[in-house]
Amino acid sequence: MNLFALSANPKKAAEAHGDKHVVKMILEACQMLYTAHWTATYPDLLKERSAIKIAKAHKLLAVPEHMESAPKRKCADEQGFRPVHLHHPCTIWVRECTGNYLWAVELALAIAEEYEYRWPGRVHSCKAHALWLKANIPDIPKGELKTFAVAMDDKYRVPGDPVYSYIRYYKGSKQERNLTTYTRREKPWFLLKMKKRI
Repeated sequence: MNLFALSANPKKAAEAHGDKHVVKMILEACQMLYTAHWTATYPDLLKERSAIKIAKAHKLLAVPEHMESAPKRKCADEQGFRPVHLHHPCTIWVRECTGNYLWAVELALAIAEEYEYRWPGRVHSCKAHALWLKANIPDIPKGELKTFAVAMDDKYRVPGDPVYSYIRYYKGSKQERNLTTYTRREKPWFLLKMKKRI
């Protein structure tokens, strides 16, 4: 679970995602965005810290009424996605204010565009969710975009610079695990410039 803020510009950040993340991260972004809707409707969800108890609690809850117009999940008969990872730094960041929420939506939509660019003729199943999430902002505090949440090992963090922290994380952790393949796209500058390990 993460939002790879590889650039302050959501489109450039999406282009810097490796193929596996273009497929995967739009889902994670949509899950976090839907979680903002759930916690705005059911704030008591945030009182529980145990993942198991949270999972049991949200299964008992009805889908929020305003989400009845959301697209259904693939292979499910329910609108949107259930809440996930309520206390993850990125999930907290998304629901902190409308500026953060909208940036995450723009990243999800940019990843959907990137998916279509890399694999012409294919549309990611989460694109419809991202469009709905953009048109339906939850009842969260209004506010400008805040500093990105950073969710990674300390060895990649650069104090005060979340974008460079994510670049270091991608160059280190993701490159080491061979997650930096790019179809129809050049590797981002930060993967081309650095040959040695961080």
